[in-house]
Amino acid sequence: MVTVSEEQAVDYELTARIATEAFAAESVQFSPDRIKWLYEQSFGRGTTVLAAIDDGRKIGQIALVGQTVCIDGEVSPAIQLVDLFILQAYRSAQLVRKLYKEVEQICAERGIRYLLALPNDKSVVLNARFLKLAPLLSIPIRAGLSLLWPSAKLVRSALLKAMTRQQAIELLSGFACSANENGLRWNAESLLQRMGDPTSDYAVHATDRLLLISSVRRSAGIPYTALCAFFARPQAEVGDSDVRHLVRAACRFWSKPLFVYAGTNKRQPRLPGLALPTRLRRPILVQLRDISTGAQEVRFDRFQLIDSDFV
Repeated sequence: MVTVSEEQAVDYELTARIATEAFAAESVQFSPDRIKWLYEQSFGRGTTVLAAIDDGRKIGQIALVGQTVCIDGEVSPAIQLVDLFILQAYRSAQLVRKLYKEVEQICAERGIRYLLALPNDKSVVLNARFLKLAPLLSIPIRAGLSLLWPSAKLVRSALLKAMTRQQAIELLSGFACSANENGLRWNAESLLQRMGDPTSDYAVHATDRLLLISSVRRSAGIPYTALCAFFARPQAEVGDSDVRHLVRAACRFWSKPLFVYAGTNKRQPRLPGLALPTRLRRPILVQLRDISTGAQEVRFDRFQLIDSDFV
């Protein structure tokens, strides 16, 4: 008999192996180190793993990554659903229902207000059916080329791991999210923790008014500069030139002129690049449920790749 319960001590080697087997795609390889970082450190609120067990053997799971969301000045606990997988031989609507029922139970017990998910095609319907998640955002993938040099006078760039902790905190603290911005709540400490992924390097680029976090990723073997997130200094009037100089700085820093950005940010006067046609790359869907009220009119001013487990 298959049971579902909270996994008290996650075996990351086993979890990575089962996840890779369940997704069954050559391009999908789970890293134990990254899973450990994602679950224990990435968003600073820990993770609850609900495991499906058959006769003592783990055959699937769903992970509830703790986050903090600010909506209309009110700070509330949230979870983002990640890493839902079940081995092929055990997949059934009944088991999915069991997993989702435990998700609701955890939320009720721990006073979680918001449920978030960035589902793949298979999970969209399941999230809506079993957890009543509704579409919040549809975020196009934007891309472009940056071949010009940035202005060294206007932009400061640094590889995060080349900075001391104090240097990083001093830089990031000026761009902490204000309470009147709807979205995930970030401060210097949590941003620094978020960029601690052991499998990736991150760089920070800043003008006086705007900060950009960047990294390098590959798609179909093609390397590109990932624009992970922009954060504006509170009360600053951000201009087109801030965005332009930061994108140039990031592409120059990584020596990768192709850049990709996916997100929405009302503090930016414009978003970088051009939205790719849907036929080339489908937009990223963000689903949400306000558990306390069931309201569907929740609004986010800012949601970017760094708010997810995608970068």
